[in-house]
Amino acid sequence: MKLKITFVLLIFISHLVSAQLSNAGDIAFIGFNADGDDDIAFVTFKDIPANSTIIFCDSEWNGTSFGTDEGDFTWSSGANSIPAGTVISINNISASISPSIGSITVNNAGGISATADAMFAFLGTSPRTVTTLLAAISNSSTGFGDLTNSGLTIGSTAILLPEGTDIANYNGPRTGLAMHDYLTAINTMSNWQTENTGANDSNNGTIPDLPFNSTTFNSTASDISFSTEFSIIDESNAGVDVVITLTNPSTGTTAVDVMVSTVLGTAANGSQYAFTNETVSFPVNSTQQTITIPITNDASFNGDSYFVLELANAVDGTISGISQKTIYILDDEESVPSTSTSLDINYLSSYLVDATGSAEIVAHDPVSQRLFVMNSTASKIEVLDFSNVSAITSIQSIDLSSYGIGGTSVAVKNGIVAATVESVNFANGKVIFMDINGTIGSVVEVGVLPDMITFSPDGTKVLTANEGQPNDDYTIDPEGSISIIDISSGFNAIQQSNVTTLNFNAFDSQLASLKTAGVRIYGVNASVSKDVEPEYITIADDGLTAWVTLQENNALAIINLVTNEITDIIPLGLKDHAISGNELDTSDQFGTIFMSNWPIKGMYMPDAIANYTVNGTTYLVTANEGDSRDYNGLSEETRINSNSYVLDDTVFPDASFYKNNKNLGRLTVTNATGDTDGDGDFDEIHVFGTRSFSIWNASTGALVYDSGSDFEKITAADPVFGSFFNASNDNNNLKNRSDNKGPEPEGITVAEINGATYAFITLERIGGLMTYDITNPMAPTFVSYKNSRSTTGVGGDLGPEGIIYITPENSPNTKGLVIMANEVSATLSIYEITNDVLSNPSFSQEKGFVAYPNPVKNGILHFNQTVTVGVFDSLGRKITEKENTKLLEMNYPKGIYFIKTKEGISQKVVVE
Repeated sequence: MKLKITFVLLIFISHLVSAQLSNAGDIAFIGFNADGDDDIAFVTFKDIPANSTIIFCDSEWNGTSFGTDEGDFTWSSGANSIPAGTVISINNISASISPSIGSITVNNAGGISATADAMFAFLGTSPRTVTTLLAAISNSSTGFGDLTNSGLTIGSTAILLPEGTDIANYNGPRTGLAMHDYLTAINTMSNWQTENTGANDSNNGTIPDLPFNSTTFNSTASDISFSTEFSIIDESNAGVDVVITLTNPSTGTTAVDVMVSTVLGTAANGSQYAFTNETVSFPVNSTQQTITIPITNDASFNGDSYFVLELANAVDGTISGISQKTIYILDDEESVPSTSTSLDINYLSSYLVDATGSAEIVAHDPVSQRLFVMNSTASKIEVLDFSNVSAITSIQSIDLSSYGIGGTSVAVKNGIVAATVESVNFANGKVIFMDINGTIGSVVEVGVLPDMITFSPDGTKVLTANEGQPNDDYTIDPEGSISIIDISSGFNAIQQSNVTTLNFNAFDSQLASLKTAGVRIYGVNASVSKDVEPEYITIADDGLTAWVTLQENNALAIINLVTNEITDIIPLGLKDHAISGNELDTSDQFGTIFMSNWPIKGMYMPDAIANYTVNGTTYLVTANEGDSRDYNGLSEETRINSNSYVLDDTVFPDASFYKNNKNLGRLTVTNATGDTDGDGDFDEIHVFGTRSFSIWNASTGALVYDSGSDFEKITAADPVFGSFFNASNDNNNLKNRSDNKGPEPEGITVAEINGATYAFITLERIGGLMTYDITNPMAPTFVSYKNSRSTTGVGGDLGPEGIIYITPENSPNTKGLVIMANEVSATLSIYEITNDVLSNPSFSQEKGFVAYPNPVKNGILHFNQTVTVGVFDSLGRKITEKENTKLLEMNYPKGIYFIKTKEGISQKVVVE
């Protein structure tokens, strides 16, 4: 932090140096009193920076220097800058010297003679060492001495009063002129009040008397401004024209410095553009000047970038209006990942589940070829016949409304359907167990607001993520929890005693250390156990471990399913959008897509999570949606342009730039975190979600991959849906969601296909399906982006949430399928993976009986005929039996098993 402060101070000091008084005529004397205790007054025509000094001397100039006679004193402007037009009086020079503004730091003053004397004002290194003479005044033609080499001219910068004047007060115009024109008026003696008698003329009741007229001089000189606040330029253009304007024609002496901001910008001067700070002068009668800044068209990708120009040090004019101009450079090199042909994914069709309802979660039963869709709006499970992919039909709706105030999630395995329901008044939620025909067998209680449900790979357990969200005024805040249900006894024999609900009470004592580590715990009177909100669960293939996203907390929880214990909470950290590769589009009020780096940090805050294993190491894959708490009792959402969102002026020395709506002003951020030093302002800008998917090492919690800015780059470059870039799921407005989470990745699932592992990710806002090859977790590759929203209006498939993959073995058309449940449009999107087909399986054949594939892949063993078959482990213990079936779910731990038909045919089966 010390380095940052020093850097800012150096910048600040450099501005002061460049803005100091520098030329003759920058000030002028407007008061002169050689009676009484002697007094002077002067007006400044330029802003005087804080802590500036002017030396005054009443010795004569001899053509090269001052003599050693008479007196001098040094005036300091003080801690505040003094604006142009201000009058400063210095009184009682020969007695107790006292300025109206500032202070006297060196006092060797004598007095002013009423017969023939002068007073000089100059810049210098010591009382008699001159750098620049600024102004002079005298009551005698001999009072100046010899003005040769002084830079002063009598009748202009050296004011000659009538001979022997005792007191003189400028009483001419102080409005209606440009600053430089006041010198002419001040040298017109008819504009002065003077007196010369033998008495003390400073207080004799005859005009002029002290004090001098201190009325401010107001300039009507031109306001100097950039013509526009910003310019957008493609990198391929040779340069950008920057126009500086005047409101009135120049008299020939108006000038202003145009400087590159040293604290703002991402474009590199010298490699992406070329500009050296320069002074722009306006010829007589001109009202504008144009400078052209070359833009470098390089062959490398830098991302969209910007630099900022500033106006400073105006001469004979006032900087007003637009004093800062941003040049946005659009990079013309493509950095969009190339598509891959490894998977041939094609949109097949959509199915409308309920025109007045919703479709949030979809589950598939391969035996019955039925889909089970959670219609949360209607609190129903819609059961669909999926045996013909091209002709999906409704079988029935299962009404859940008698069990609570709304269904939330559904899953199916081994012919058991499990659904979660939220209860009224923040009571414990329920899980409803039924068969595929909707016959309810058991109902049990779990934690408050169960929002996700899943089966263990072996089908013996069901887990629910119980969010425990608060009420609107935050007077009720239930504990978040995870429920584990033993269903080994069958769907119709599950008792409440089979439910184990895990809370986070053991972590309450770790609140401070968890917050320090980066876990977001910030609710009203929050404890850890009340603040965590479990969102989504993934279970390891061996069924021993589960991982749970704690979305609002930007963390993961780890569950040991052997001991039924929450073992750890892991913070996910922040994504730095200032780093190349993490660009994003931040404003819905900037008409062009602008993917740039900004000093903001994204909270991953994943919704859905999946896992897979490579060479014995398990990895977690997350869709980093982001979510906020927005209640009457606690609302963390705000925008950067809000007056209540104060940026630290050390970290963000030009906060107004970031608060501009074209830059970051419209960006939705949290006010719950980012004040790292607790002083009430924000040292870091934290946004919701990271507009990406990530891969994490499940053992260490380390981030091994993040898709960076891919999603926005891919959708922006899409030839069809690029015109809907960052549109939401209820409109087609370009960049509508750029100010808030962008495309908003929501759902995710992983699958092994043709020897490679793939991640399928849904984008909740613009919609569609992102596919990546994640076989190498350190270096995933983009495969394709597909979307089935309408291009002619707000329609088609909108707001995808849940997503599943169906293997060719389990698919009704023997090809791999991806199905997305679209919450807003209440539709299902069906995608076919054309090159994901049934392979030639290894199989055993006896008496015409075929069992395949062997080894078993994806958990399903198929038969070439309808059989009644039992499954036995390697010790001969019967595991399960199924009648009249052509397939069998084999979601068992890796190993050797035996199947035996009713006819006595036995086969060895390997589960990989």
